[in-house]
Amino acid sequence: MAGEPQAFRATRPGRVVMVVANRIDGDSRVQKSAQSMAEEGWEVHLVGLSVARKPEHYRHGDVEYHKIPVPKMDPPRTLRWRAAALKYPLAYRDSVRAGHGVQRIKAERIEVEAMGAERGRDGLLRMPRVVRRAGRKAQRVWIGRRIDQTKARDRYLARENGFLDRVSRRWWTLLLGDRVWRRLDNDAVRIELALRPEILRLEPDLLHAHDMYPIGFCARAAATLRRRGKSVKLLYDAHEFVPGCDTLPADRFESLVRYERRYLPYADAIVTVSAPLADLLREHHGLDRTPAVVLNAPLTPDPGRPDPGDVRSACGLGADTPLAVYSGWAAPERKIEMIIEAARQVPELHVAFLVNRPNHPYVQSLVALGERYGMAERLHFRGYVDYADLPRFLSTATMGIHPMQTGPINHEIALPNKFFEYSHAHLPLIVSDVKTLSEEVRRIGNGEVFTSGDVGSLVTAIDKVIADPESYRAAYRDPATLAEYTWERQVHEYVALYEELTKELPR
Repeated sequence: MAGEPQAFRATRPGRVVMVVANRIDGDSRVQKSAQSMAEEGWEVHLVGLSVARKPEHYRHGDVEYHKIPVPKMDPPRTLRWRAAALKYPLAYRDSVRAGHGVQRIKAERIEVEAMGAERGRDGLLRMPRVVRRAGRKAQRVWIGRRIDQTKARDRYLARENGFLDRVSRRWWTLLLGDRVWRRLDNDAVRIELALRPEILRLEPDLLHAHDMYPIGFCARAAATLRRRGKSVKLLYDAHEFVPGCDTLPADRFESLVRYERRYLPYADAIVTVSAPLADLLREHHGLDRTPAVVLNAPLTPDPGRPDPGDVRSACGLGADTPLAVYSGWAAPERKIEMIIEAARQVPELHVAFLVNRPNHPYVQSLVALGERYGMAERLHFRGYVDYADLPRFLSTATMGIHPMQTGPINHEIALPNKFFEYSHAHLPLIVSDVKTLSEEVRRIGNGEVFTSGDVGSLVTAIDKVIADPESYRAAYRDPATLAEYTWERQVHEYVALYEELTKELPR
């Protein structure tokens, strides 16, 4: 780095800056990779997003964390937005101002009601009461009309992929080609504005870009550093097959596909999360080399860590009560409500949900569903457990469930965290019939596979596990079953890549 003594520059480990476009908390792959590579001797900085108003810098374990708030920024004015401005000329600029209007209407009603009872001296603006009442009423009508137009405009803007959107997207794509991401996805621009200065300040020897957003602005930051005379390598950690994310809004999907296609060739090496995804990446992008694979396996449980407790005790349940767990991201596309629908038909079953945001509207909708079915006391919601403690915490459950939908290509090729975490907890698994995951469960014999979207099939699988859970746990008696599925084994692939990319650096 500039300003460092030559002796220090010659002896310090290579500096790694890992970048992720989330808040880091709950992203176990990112946290594990950062800590592991720090333990291997690299100086590791982990850069992500903050919801605070100012940057957060702190050390956790052997890693320096840097969380940066994302600036607010008005999105580009689309063709639909301009049409809405003409169609609803009286609408407020945004829903916040419309909310202020609602309060103004309430205030004026109170004022009119008070006029009839109040006595006292008025100022210079003394008008007959009937005129004042008429004026207040006209004001309420005007504000109400603006509020109605604001709501109608917002409904109009919420429509996705209509004729105007398709025309606009094709027009900007024709003009900008793969650079169209700057026009279609405001988040990509905002995240780059937040994280780019921190990346440049840290002057990495190796940039490790986790997932689809960081690959672009990390590639651009690396180019800037090279122009300044700094030697830097770029590793792309592809967590998903971006062309398979077609459930995203159309503009964002188009943007991210082109964004990755534009900047992936700038990566000096690529690593990903499963062998099928590695093959897809090589075929789709015409790569000369199949990306390395680092599975999302958990750490081997460390008996020396403080006791994290266990999920059964946390739910206040006895040893004989059947308990299913779902641990992970909670979002509508995960179809977690299907677990509740099935549990409704298995009266003795309790379900624990360890989710990222227990107060999120989707999670609250799951709580409301349980209450509507009269089974709220059988559903237990809580936040994440530290990734290093999770298998141990889950180990007292009866089974682990993952109702991933069939169809999306990223679902079909995934071996998700839950598979490894449930397995290391020695739980019987119940998974949908997505290709890669169901094949692995059938191969090991540690669970049941149900038909995706079929509640009856899920109920049947649950009943089978409750009837004889030990027959599924038997698969774990052979230590070789999970030997490959440990983070300690997987991290060797990262080490090899890091050594290859940084072999010319002084260590």
